[in-house]
Amino acid sequence: MEEITNETTEIVNEIKDETPINSKQTWTQWFGTESAVRWVYLIFGLFTIFLLMSLLQFSTKAICCGDWDGYYHIRWSSLLWENFSQGKWLPEFNWLPLTVLSPSTYADHHFLFHLLQIPFLWFFETETAAKVATVFYGSLAVFSVYWLIFRYNINYLLIWLGALLTCANPFFYRMNMGKAPPLTIIYSILGIYLLFERKYIWLLPLMFVFVWTYSLFPILFIAAIIWAAIIGWNERKIEWQPVAYTFGGMVLGNIINPYFPANILLFWEHFATKFKIDDFAVAVGGEWYPYSSLEILTHFPIAILAMLIGYVLFSPKNGKLPEKSSFFLVFVTILLVSQFRSKRFAEYFPPFAILFAAFSWKEFFTPLTLQLPEYFQRDLEPLLDAKIESKKEVEYRHAKQIIVFTLGVLLCVTLFYNFKGSPTLGQVGLISDIQSNEPHDKYERATKFALENIPAGERIFNCNWDDFPKLFYYDQKHTYVYGLDPNYLYSKNPELSKQFGDITSGKVEEIGKVIKEQYGSNWIFTDAKENTEMVAKCLANGWCEKAYEDEEAVILKIRDEKGEPADEADPGDEDLLTEEEKKQVDEEGKNDNNNKVEEDTEDEN
Repeated sequence: MEEITNETTEIVNEIKDETPINSKQTWTQWFGTESAVRWVYLIFGLFTIFLLMSLLQFSTKAICCGDWDGYYHIRWSSLLWENFSQGKWLPEFNWLPLTVLSPSTYADHHFLFHLLQIPFLWFFETETAAKVATVFYGSLAVFSVYWLIFRYNINYLLIWLGALLTCANPFFYRMNMGKAPPLTIIYSILGIYLLFERKYIWLLPLMFVFVWTYSLFPILFIAAIIWAAIIGWNERKIEWQPVAYTFGGMVLGNIINPYFPANILLFWEHFATKFKIDDFAVAVGGEWYPYSSLEILTHFPIAILAMLIGYVLFSPKNGKLPEKSSFFLVFVTILLVSQFRSKRFAEYFPPFAILFAAFSWKEFFTPLTLQLPEYFQRDLEPLLDAKIESKKEVEYRHAKQIIVFTLGVLLCVTLFYNFKGSPTLGQVGLISDIQSNEPHDKYERATKFALENIPAGERIFNCNWDDFPKLFYYDQKHTYVYGLDPNYLYSKNPELSKQFGDITSGKVEEIGKVIKEQYGSNWIFTDAKENTEMVAKCLANGWCEKAYEDEEAVILKIRDEKGEPADEADPGDEDLLTEEEKKQVDEEGKNDNNNKVEEDTEDEN
């Protein structure tokens, strides 16, 4: 069988070589081919992806979504550009001195991502620049997956586009978060393409760039190992090049690095604290905790269905593994299992599950005999007898068209359901979910007060680590206790980290004194709806006084010495009250006056 296949390949190559020059297509001829239709589908997919990503991102004024890390990223990008435009090198990061991100040990493991955001700052104000950059890189990431399906001539492009756009709401949610993962998908797709084409040498610069962009760069090294194992099995040889080039790029990217050797230490800190069998040492962001089995089934139905299709259609032929579908089988299974460890992999598993199904589909239905090139079949067609379809063939073709059309309609309905939701079924749409995020200007008034009233260089005790990106975005005059990741404080100062929960929950007696002496802070910042017991206790024991309060935030000033308990009921300066609070005070004053008049009238009678 193998000899026959080789002979057929030689014949096809001879036909290609002997094809006369005048057989080349004109543009008019090309537009009537299947290839032209596929290009139309590709361009249609690009615009559809871009429009959907724009719709999601601009459904809120804030830098989307879930957390505020996007505010940190765009602000740091703006500070980098500010330095570069003045002919300076990297700015010193001095905003988290008690953590592993102190000035002496700071490393930017998103360095290239931050550089790639800078061009958007040339044309837009900071917040809009972050949103436009997110749409651009997020759209490019989704499109790169679609392009790979196009590149390898997998049929039913629009069906696969529909599957990709409906693969999982968490995937599109996370693609809109103003972070680096979209670039991870782009690099991974490029790496997979280089593996499939066996252009291994280009993996070295790609991995180098990956290392400078995001700390998940080992995913490309894992992909290279999987591919080398498959080729080794099929061809009975050691395919060392992909592993060697990705490893070389990984080493060079870490050593030839503006943050070397701090970048190595930070990568190890991430690995040691996040990839553990037991629970985390400190409570971390919700994205680091796993999905349950039920959540995976309900949150990723299309992606799980794609995985099942891939598993069912996966079939070795002639004693060999189908290379591409075998690669995706192993690669995507690793991503699926990883979701039982961390929700972070929701941004990787769904699109690659679609690729697994697509390539399994292609390789399952690929005929064992080689096909003549499309242009040669077209030239031969006038010389051949017209093919007459049998009744069964006609019925089969019609049934297939009906199935494809029905599947397309179902995917369109699913897309609408995912994005818009259904109040009847209790499904919150993705657009509504994004719109329900915190307002874009939250903490702006509180940080304005801090900028105007707290001396520059003071360390603010921020009660919640996830508030740091927003505080840093608005206020770079002050430093903070911790942020970006609670493990950063734990790794550098474990004792300070361990008692943090007791302080913010109000379990520590001399709160103000402890914060002042152990954390070096004279000011406390907290969300107005959180840490209320701590605020009340600090005011009651005489160590704190309320400096600022609105419906979003509270700022306390820690006294030099313990004094008389502050009157919590008295908000202090009337200028610090919101308009709603002023109206309420006026209304209460009017009611008190009316009651006083009534009492006086009764006394006179």
